Amino acid sequence: MTVPLPLLDRMELLEIQRRRQVLQRQLRLGGVPARTRIRREQELARLTALQIQMEQKLDIGKMR
Repeated sequence: MTVPLPLLDRMELLEIQRRRQVLQRQLRLGGVPARTRIRREQELARLTALQIQMEQKLDIGKMR
């Protein structure tokens, strides 16, 4: 069962999830300098925290 979300929050959450997937793919591929890898890891951690906050705000984190 899906939870109806406000349109803007849903779009923002989907964008965060998409950006996280891109970063995860880039980190898996590797082949970049350490500084770039560290920046990507930090951005991934920030986006993960933001996603968790949004899911808690929208009360959908319990469904997973």
